Amino acid sequence: MNTEPDRKIYRRPDHRLVLSKAGEDGKTVDTPVQASSCFPWSLPTQYVSLLDDKGKEMLLIEDLSTLPPQERAVIEEELRLKNFVPRITRIQSIKREIELFHWEVATSSGLRSFLTHRHEAPRSLHGGKVLIRDVNGDLYLIDDVKALDPRSLKLLWMYLD
Repeated sequence: MNTEPDRKIYRRPDHRLVLSKAGEDGKTVDTPVQASSCFPWSLPTQYVSLLDDKGKEMLLIEDLSTLPPQERAVIEEELRLKNFVPRITRIQSIKREIELFHWEVATSSGLRSFLTHRHEAPRSLHGGKVLIRDVNGDLYLIDDVKALDPRSLKLLWMYLD
């Protein structure tokens, strides 16, 4: 599976992801890396880039299934942590505030409150999903609009593009 036998991907005790491989001089070099999907959501196990702290690509993994199970597991865990997107299950309120909307929602991770710009409407996605970006760039997802309660639907329909 691992096409580079002298390469290893693991998590250090401080929880940093590390790429260990032979350097130009033949000595092993351990580089802390971050996993980054090259394609959002559509191909979650393909084309994953390992970047150093300066953003330089250290390794491009075309398909996670080619990795040994332990390496694949730590990269998948890293991607889950990095790409955490709360799932909205109920909309409690959306209030207008000058140039913003103030959302109060229930999510799969508990109650949340966030702001969106008035000019940035929630985006309808394939399969009945809706994506909402707050003023900080954080994302919130509604997995299935039809599964929302009637009050949440009424609040949301006013803001859909």
